Amino acid sequence: MKNNPAVRLLCLSLLFQASVLQMAWAGDSDHGAWTGSYSQASDLCTEPGSGRSCRDGFRDSLSIVEESLGYRVELHSIQAMQHVCSFVLHMKPEGGKLIHQSELGTVVIEQHAGALRVSSGGIDPTAMGLGLCGTHADIDGLEFPSAGNRTRSRQRNGARS
Repeated sequence: MKNNPAVRLLCLSLLFQASVLQMAWAGDSDHGAWTGSYSQASDLCTEPGSGRSCRDGFRDSLSIVEESLGYRVELHSIQAMQHVCSFVLHMKPEGGKLIHQSELGTVVIEQHAGALRVSSGGIDPTAMGLGLCGTHADIDGLEFPSAGNRTRSRQRNGARS
């Protein structure tokens, strides 16, 4: 049976299929490339009434934690008149981006010129039921510098401390 050509052909075919599947699986996995905590001064923050910048008094934050089915993403930003925009979403890596799909719209995080850019196509996450944004706050276009600003999270696969 060792020298049976049909068995050899079947074994080679199975090995080839397994290697193709393994390469495809490895190509879709980013092995925690997004994982980390990102923070910056709240550049869009202004004081109610005076409109003066309060950028140095607050920090915006973005936390990305790898879980078994993608990533848990938490964003918190203080903006005009100290209105807050905040959400916690589960996002999946697709085509080099993190994506959250809902019936009302899509939230995307992508790497762009040394920063992580959040976009929602102008759709308010409050209206989508995905988070909460004050009247004078929005997530669309927020950016978090990724170079030198990343702290690796120790949480993985849905584990919480």
